[in-house]
Amino acid sequence: MSESNRVSGAAASPAAQALARQLAPVVSYERVRTVLQELLRVPSPQTALLEAEPQLREFIRTAMIPRMAGLGFTRVRQDALGNMIAERGPADAKRSLMLVMHAMNQPPSTMPDPYGAVLIDGRPHGMPGEAVLGKGASEQKGTLAAVIHAIEAVRDSGVPLEGRLVLLCLVSGETGDPLAISHVVEKEGVRADLAYVYGNAMQLQLGNRGRVDVTATVSGSPSHSSRPNEGANAIVGAMEFLRRLAVEIPNTRSHPGLGTAWLTCNGIESFPKSTHTVQGTCVVKLDQRLLPGDDPHEAVAKIEAVARSMDGWPDPISGKPFRVTVEAGAYMYPSLVSPDSLPARLLQAGCAAMLEREVGTFYGQSAHDQGYLNHAGIPTANFGPGEQSFAHTDLDLASVDKVHDAAKVYAWLIAGYLGCDPAFGGDPAQ
Repeated sequence: MSESNRVSGAAASPAAQALARQLAPVVSYERVRTVLQELLRVPSPQTALLEAEPQLREFIRTAMIPRMAGLGFTRVRQDALGNMIAERGPADAKRSLMLVMHAMNQPPSTMPDPYGAVLIDGRPHGMPGEAVLGKGASEQKGTLAAVIHAIEAVRDSGVPLEGRLVLLCLVSGETGDPLAISHVVEKEGVRADLAYVYGNAMQLQLGNRGRVDVTATVSGSPSHSSRPNEGANAIVGAMEFLRRLAVEIPNTRSHPGLGTAWLTCNGIESFPKSTHTVQGTCVVKLDQRLLPGDDPHEAVAKIEAVARSMDGWPDPISGKPFRVTVEAGAYMYPSLVSPDSLPARLLQAGCAAMLEREVGTFYGQSAHDQGYLNHAGIPTANFGPGEQSFAHTDLDLASVDKVHDAAKVYAWLIAGYLGCDPAFGGDPAQ
């Protein structure tokens, strides 16, 4: 999935190097480790309540909001959903940067001591130096720790900022729904020139497919299975519906980097739950992946058209008719930015300055909030120290070295783009 597995040897500009020298002494390995452990010790799990889970608001209230004043944020609030919106700098600043972080992580499941933030040797697990164990370490909270310490470092460096910095901590993170970020943008009116969302492997993620969940309900007629001629078997109807979907919406559309726009059946359940019974209802769960330019509502409409074609289709044994209804579920927009986009160029400039190298680029498999943000006209990419291979496992961990490096880069992004004398010369209008 990588667009570029090689890093560029491009050297940072003199202004970028000067800023790096000012920031480097105040980006602390020990401090970023402490912040990471503090965040991991406060539970913020996904539950059946999803974004309405009270522990998410409590995490934001206790682990995030008390830090904001010390980081220079003068306008801090929680919206109606509980999302934290923190802003510093003039509301009408010529430059603005949004950092989109998330509170929600996977539930504890079988992980021993999921909120202990235990320090371990990362080397047996392929990580350099120390690592910290805890739910969310390999996804949301590693990047969150890097961003918090990056803002601390900019403060301690004395670099003056004249642009507007927006830090979001959303109650989402695992549900696969743009509810939280869309509320911030559409209801609260928060926007910026560009944005970053948490990422993986210290590489620049340029894009990902979107997704829309669909539930199709096949209605037939139940009967005793000794007399199938008296019913309309919804399982048979579901099989015919899936056959027609494969013909009418074939898995032939693809993007060279993002892959195929798969339509996948990922669940089937039939009713009534009774033995020796021809099933009267069959519920079919579908996952339709989306490519750039696809609209989730249009994707659902295509599935609905196939469902309408089933109206009146007769059961092969009884001749009784079937009916299929479709309900759209959660969706995430596809995302794509070019290597020449503003977030990509700024990120690579920061990596060149702070890490003395540019980083590789790749396309992700999973959908995140960057899809909505790009759809809303806010150019957005992903970057962070996440470890995809450890996510959702009992070895949920973050490398302290990688979180430290991410903090260096994020500090440069903030100071380089929003500083009174920006080290990054990119034009926000481009």
